[in-house]
Amino acid sequence: MKQFLSFLSIVSVLAAFSCSQGGGSTKGTVSNRKSHQADTGYTGIEVYKKGGIKAKEVEYKNGIKDGMTKTYYPGLILEQEIPYVNGKKNGIAKWYYTDGYVFRTTPYENDTINGEQLQYYKSKKVKARIKYINGLRFPKVDEYNMDGTKITNYPKLVYRINDNYKDKGSIKIFVEMSDNSEEVKFYRGDFVKGLLDLNACIPLMQTSTTGYVDLKKTIGASLDSVHVIGSYLTPFGNRYYSRLSIPLPYKDLK
Repeated sequence: MKQFLSFLSIVSVLAAFSCSQGGGSTKGTVSNRKSHQADTGYTGIEVYKKGGIKAKEVEYKNGIKDGMTKTYYPGLILEQEIPYVNGKKNGIAKWYYTDGYVFRTTPYENDTINGEQLQYYKSKKVKARIKYINGLRFPKVDEYNMDGTKITNYPKLVYRINDNYKDKGSIKIFVEMSDNSEEVKFYRGDFVKGLLDLNACIPLMQTSTTGYVDLKKTIGASLDSVHVIGSYLTPFGNRYYSRLSIPLPYKDLK
């Protein structure tokens, strides 16, 4: 009987120990934790799989992202790697073509883009430059052909006014790109100290090519102009922002 009780005790201890090791993961399809389970959270590398193939690798320290997070194309080809420090993106994040060449680098400080984002051709020549200051980007983008020449022939932001002020006390302003681009978004607002902050702008109602602003005669209104921002999608897939200040024909519109 004593031997049987001792056997039961050993089985109970082993079962408790197995449960204490975490059992199944609740973080999706995960395999091979490399390191140890700390009291304050997992420390080590989590490997996430999709369809049985490794799709993502995340490094944790005490349950918080700390180290490199990597994602993969099918076939275990590196797609991107993003460095984290204490749960926030810090350092140079990199995106890759499927053949291993760097496509884009983005500098992060405390989860915010700060510095110059670069895009590359597979020849390693710079394809585009986009500058940021504390998460706010410069409106323009510098793009280059494969021979290094800078692209300058971007469409301009233009407008026209439908004037119904005398009959209805209102006007409608239509804005569009000079080439009638469809891959465009329009906002009412202005740049802030030369930088773009879309949170301070209002998206305009628009068709595929044209945005519009409705203004009505309003007591106490004293607007001289309306500022509109056009977001043009370049053939390289980047956004090029241009600003237009539209003078108003009447000063009591809002």
